[in-house]
Amino acid sequence: MRYSAIFQVYGLIMANLLLIMGGQLGYLYIVGPIAMEEGNTMSLPEIPFMGFLIMILMVAGGMIIVAILQKMPAPIRYVTSNRKPYTKNIEKNIDDTSESSYRSEYPGQYSSKSGKLFYSKSEEKNDLDWGGLKPVSNETSFKLGSIQRQVLQLPKSGILFFLFLMSLALGLVALTERGPFLFLFPIAFVIAFAFPGLIWVSYIYSRTITSPEPQRLVLIALAWGMFSTLPASLLNDLGSRIVEVNQNALLGKGDFGTPELILVSVIAPFVEELLKPVGLIFIMKRLKTPYEGVLYGVACGMGFAIIENMLYELFILLWYGSDAWTLNAFVRGIGSTVLHAVGPGAIGFAIAYSKQMEKSMKMPLIYAYIFGFVMHAAWNGFATLPLLKSGQSWEYFSYLLIAIMIVLCLIFIVKSLEYGKYYSRLELTAAKFDDLEEETNSGH
Repeated sequence: MRYSAIFQVYGLIMANLLLIMGGQLGYLYIVGPIAMEEGNTMSLPEIPFMGFLIMILMVAGGMIIVAILQKMPAPIRYVTSNRKPYTKNIEKNIDDTSESSYRSEYPGQYSSKSGKLFYSKSEEKNDLDWGGLKPVSNETSFKLGSIQRQVLQLPKSGILFFLFLMSLALGLVALTERGPFLFLFPIAFVIAFAFPGLIWVSYIYSRTITSPEPQRLVLIALAWGMFSTLPASLLNDLGSRIVEVNQNALLGKGDFGTPELILVSVIAPFVEELLKPVGLIFIMKRLKTPYEGVLYGVACGMGFAIIENMLYELFILLWYGSDAWTLNAFVRGIGSTVLHAVGPGAIGFAIAYSKQMEKSMKMPLIYAYIFGFVMHAAWNGFATLPLLKSGQSWEYFSYLLIAIMIVLCLIFIVKSLEYGKYYSRLELTAAKFDDLEEETNSGH
């Protein structure tokens, strides 16, 4: 299917939701519920066999992810036998092992004797009728090895952006008019929280100047980004307990003070920028050029953004209504989504650049992490200005600073992609030079 990656992405979203529910229930079961305020504590529902339910959720989510991301088997290649094939003539009821009864099973069949791919057992070109299938020549046989390589089957970024805007309009109409239109809102909702992340993956993927990266590996990076929201949320909660954050203040129902500012501007950026790029470990061998580092790093960040967008937009919808949902979905779609691409994108670039230049990764990784942390901390700090300072002027000033941050994030992604493609060209040039030198030496 042309757009099969979208269905796989939503399958990964559902699987990670099961993991998140199981992990959160297990965490609250062990650590205890969150105290919202004095005398008012959020309590867990009385669910029988809680441990068994947690195990089912975690196992089910893990099995779905494995099923989606499993490595596909190698393409089947029929191997000839040195022995003449055995056939049985039903009409004559005799065994027939004559040479004339041999018929190769597959165009481009592999010969274990010669080690080559060939069209038919004989040297004649048109002796067999394969029903319209074209024979595979020796010159093109190397392409058979690329059957496993599947390009990312996503719509173009422009189409995804258009559908994202249409989903916001559809969601607003459905929530405003209600009635039968309300049944259209789930469609708008699932598009609005997921497509902004896929826009950036599709955009960067389409800019490759080398062979396209396998779809499975891109999905692995996305899947890790989605899953990383679970440990990030648990660690953020632990941090909030340590600094004694007022949970009501985070919901806009209390005074936003120093503990809350520390949580959103220090603890959360520190934890999230540390966890999102961990998914690059699973595809480390593919990070050969900085472009690939940016691609897979951004994919990790977009997986995180997809789940975070979904949770935040659901919360805004339940607490503040349809108008607030539309505005929040739009701002998160064009704003905080690209913010989550910066940190892991920088780390992916640093890893691949260090590998290509055969340098130590230590300092580039440290600089990349600090850069991602500072950008994330500044964004969260600017977003909380209206909560720290009362007055409409502070709210407008916050919007201005966030707009500047969006521009800086966009510049970083575009420039890192540009430099990544530049170093990819250097890699291609070096490879061609090595091939030419090898051919020259073999000629002598």
